[in-house]
Amino acid sequence: MRLRRLVPCAVLAACLTGCGGVDGGVHVEGPAATTIPWTGPVYMTNYYGRPWQRPKEIEVAYGRVRLHKLTWRDWGSPRARATGVATDSSCMSGCPDGTDNLPTYRADVVLSGLVRRGDVAFYSHMTLAPVQPPAPSWAKYTANTDLEVPDA
Repeated sequence: MRLRRLVPCAVLAACLTGCGGVDGGVHVEGPAATTIPWTGPVYMTNYYGRPWQRPKEIEVAYGRVRLHKLTWRDWGSPRARATGVATDSSCMSGCPDGTDNLPTYRADVVLSGLVRRGDVAFYSHMTLAPVQPPAPSWAKYTANTDLEVPDA
């Protein structure tokens, strides 16, 4: 009696195994697929979260430092670069000459960390360095700044 029950199960198992057998795997030909370079508008957000393309002025580090007279190169690439003037807008230096003549220095700006959001992209990080080191003490906390990127 047991043999009669086992024979149909054995036949069923053999059939199922035969249907799911390996046929040699996937065969790949030709070069690997490459990603299509994405082109579209690229923005950066300022201190207030507003998107800008190639801004001439930026407020950095909670409004403590203002970058102005910016001239951009390589905008839209993985690393956009600019040169401009950094100003101590919050008088962290004590503003020895008063608020009419705020301390400044020439600075190089690098934006990086492109993050795509729909049909546009945003830079997510900014690096600030003096054209002629060292940077003044009031610029110490603005060397690396994460930029706001809108939610997807």
